[in-house]
Amino acid sequence: TLAPQLAPQMVEVPRSTFNFDFEYERKILAEAEKENPNWGKFVIESSNWMPLLTLSRGRDSPGAAMATPGDPLVEKYMSMGLGREAVSFAVLNYGDNPTKVKEFVKAYNALHEMGFTSRNVPELLAMHDNDPDKVIQHLLSTT
Repeated sequence: TLAPQLAPQMVEVPRSTFNFDFEYERKILAEAEKENPNWGKFVIESSNWMPLLTLSRGRDSPGAAMATPGDPLVEKYMSMGLGREAVSFAVLNYGDNPTKVKEFVKAYNALHEMGFTSRNVPELLAMHDNDPDKVIQHLLSTT
């Protein structure tokens, strides 16, 4: 005996809304070809695509972009005992990536405790993958 056949159901498959930024990729590849690439400018540019974050100017760091203090992600990490200023920069760079945010905050605080309070510390940390030693080398080599 044959089993009854079921009519195929039409299921709508959601379409992806992902758009690859080929121009940005070209810029990265062009920068990689240079003898002394400036990766810092890509850290700043990449923050533009994070739609969940609202940018503002922090009172303590007049030249630096920070995530808005009322941002739920900032509040989440602050509830873990992390400082607002460092968390704001970390969330701006890494979004909701607990490992990276905690690494950033730890390195940021360590650098500030050592007296490195330059406005470009957050950018340098992001550029050097949260490695405070590399940031110190960079800061000392440019002064």
